Amino acid sequence: MKYLLPILFISLALTGLGCLEKALEYPKDFSNPKISTEKQEIYLIGVVRSLDSNTNQVQIETSGGFAEEIQIAAETVILSGDQTQNDSGNILNGSLLEINGWRDLASLVVTADSIKIIDLEKIKIVSPDSGATVTSPLVVAGFSKIADQKIYWRIKDKNNAVQLSGSTLVDSETNSYSAFRIEIYLPALETNSFTLELFTKQPSEVGLVSLPLNLLSINQSELAIYFSNNRLNTNRSCNSVFPITRKIAETSAVGRAALIELLNGPTESELYQGYRSSLPYNTVITSFIISGKIAKVTVSRDFEKISACEKQRAEEQIRQTLLQIELVEDVEIEVE
Repeated sequence: MKYLLPILFISLALTGLGCLEKALEYPKDFSNPKISTEKQEIYLIGVVRSLDSNTNQVQIETSGGFAEEIQIAAETVILSGDQTQNDSGNILNGSLLEINGWRDLASLVVTADSIKIIDLEKIKIVSPDSGATVTSPLVVAGFSKIADQKIYWRIKDKNNAVQLSGSTLVDSETNSYSAFRIEIYLPALETNSFTLELFTKQPSEVGLVSLPLNLLSINQSELAIYFSNNRLNTNRSCNSVFPITRKIAETSAVGRAALIELLNGPTESELYQGYRSSLPYNTVITSFIISGKIAKVTVSRDFEKISACEKQRAEEQIRQTLLQIELVEDVEIEVE
């Protein structure tokens, strides 16, 4: 044992010296840390929100609402929509820019190699890409520069037949691009391939954009959507509603899809059969969550403008439509 102790002390001493030697290898000047000079190639598209002619920097807003700082260098190539070469003086607030460049990972500023000023397109789709495989709901993001603040859309099947159509209000102006986001619960389709079309100003279809897409699965969800029907409601009860079966593309957001179908109202053939909706025409679902097996729905104030009996029917339409969801045992409805 007496021979082991000196050996142990010598080992510990050598270990300590090794740690000290390692410590001495580190720089003593912590006031000048090394800054990363790495760069990341990047593609961006966004609307100009501010510009500084002194620093030659512009700030853009992407379709997702994120701000990006763009540095225009002396060698940056600037093109107009018709591919003619231009200069930074033609970049204005509200301009839509398509940018290829490099992001400095330290400052996050993007230095542009090339900038294309998009000025000829009324509607520019950013996502999804052409030919992308998508699911329902289909989320479409982009930019528009239109006068009537309404984008019309339609879904065409492989045979070019319209399977679903609608419109969305957008915050847009004639002299400035604005971001838009559209959520579409896709109809039941027989094949995976389909086409999304966006345009404005019916029936002239100004700025028509066609985007070929593929649905991940042609599986379908079957929903029961409840409406009132005076032909079936012979005792004129205020809370009698009746189901209509609708088929849509399979979706995990069954509750929201059912509410969208309810807001769309009866089709022409269903109206002919006596079905109608007691929901006010401009009703908006401002909030929808499922918590603890309770579906909680908040509707717009239009609900307050109908009679007590109509309001009871409208609430029953929402209640019965949502009670078909497996996780829902009760429904709470409130007006904002």
